[in-house]
Amino acid sequence: MHNNRMRAALLTYALMLLSACQHPSARDATPGQSELLQRWLSQAAPQIAEHPEQYRTQILLTEIRRDAKGQPTLQQHQYRVDAEYLYPASTVKLAIAALALEYLQQLSQYGVTADSVMHIEPLLPDDSLVNRDDSAAAGVPTVRHYIKKILLVSDNDAYNRLYELMGQQYINARLAELGFTGAQILHRLERPLSAEDNRRTNAVAFYDTSGKLLYRQAARTAPAIAARPYTPVGSAHMKDGKLQDKPLDFSQKNRWTVVHMHRLMQLIMLPDTITGTGGLKLTAVDRQFIQQFMQMLPGESNDPKYDPKEYWPTYVKFFIYGSDKAARIDPSVHIFNKVGDAYGFLLDSAYVKDDCSGTEFMLTAAVYVNADGVLNDNQYEYESLGLPFLKRLGELALAHARSKGPNPCVSDRPLSHKP
Repeated sequence: MHNNRMRAALLTYALMLLSACQHPSARDATPGQSELLQRWLSQAAPQIAEHPEQYRTQILLTEIRRDAKGQPTLQQHQYRVDAEYLYPASTVKLAIAALALEYLQQLSQYGVTADSVMHIEPLLPDDSLVNRDDSAAAGVPTVRHYIKKILLVSDNDAYNRLYELMGQQYINARLAELGFTGAQILHRLERPLSAEDNRRTNAVAFYDTSGKLLYRQAARTAPAIAARPYTPVGSAHMKDGKLQDKPLDFSQKNRWTVVHMHRLMQLIMLPDTITGTGGLKLTAVDRQFIQQFMQMLPGESNDPKYDPKEYWPTYVKFFIYGSDKAARIDPSVHIFNKVGDAYGFLLDSAYVKDDCSGTEFMLTAAVYVNADGVLNDNQYEYESLGLPFLKRLGELALAHARSKGPNPCVSDRPLSHKP
């Protein structure tokens, strides 16, 4: 089973390599313009609404209505979707988490599960054997624990370990199989590695709790992918502490668009509404697990446990809560999401279910807030502009859903009216 899936994935990957240069860039797309979303944008952030190109603003909303039998009808609204390149930052981690659970099913014949002890062997400079995880109650690394850390606090190291488990070639072949046209996940995060080093992934070994080796996967090197066109962002960037007077080129960076984020959310949360690609091959238990930790707040987790001073109650819930450390949580609102922030880009993709009104919707949005045009200087308008915008956008989407819900709903949580 493992070999057959790998052969199919590699064939898909080969076809993707042949077509990579022919796929139109996001810049060539014709963005849709939703009046509803334009109105929300103007209400949420007039400054951004006046210059959407400068802020690379993109929004995608799916309203969900259910009939008497619970069958959903979806209505989609778009604003500037795929109008330009967006660096996806940590939003790619949700795809890696879901694919890792699929991948383990291929290793089940060897007795490997999401709870098997996982060792990563050294490969690149500065690598060391990874056979401990002090954040885990048992002190050992597992795929399940890595996924928890990804979904609870967007842990970069956890993402890197699952990237190394599957490798660049398998990841992108599987994404192509699932219909994520043009998607490319090409590198580890928070490690300044070359494109060649990111094609190389470490040997991985799985053990049972007694220390018996279950399966060892050798180190691998993915074939090179044809370079994307020059993709400049900003007017200058910092490198090794020195200012480079030219844009930062993102042609070798991850490609994971607002459409990809939104579609993955639908595959995870509403799998029966997407047909044609076979969908994610997740067991019911795996799907429930990933949904559980997409929704869970850091303070609700016992393994791993997080310091509430560093990870406040609504950490990485950009829609509705922004970065408000003292936000009052509305218990009727359930947010299943994955955010990203890097290089001045802020992104959130969420499925929201509101018990108060009996409504649900999916919302994905991205914005670029970098007034000085310099990347890697850590001078971004996250707190003053970007996060307040996403917070207010989420509030507007929730208020809209409640206004159309089947149940009367009066929440005691007032919606902010600050842009």
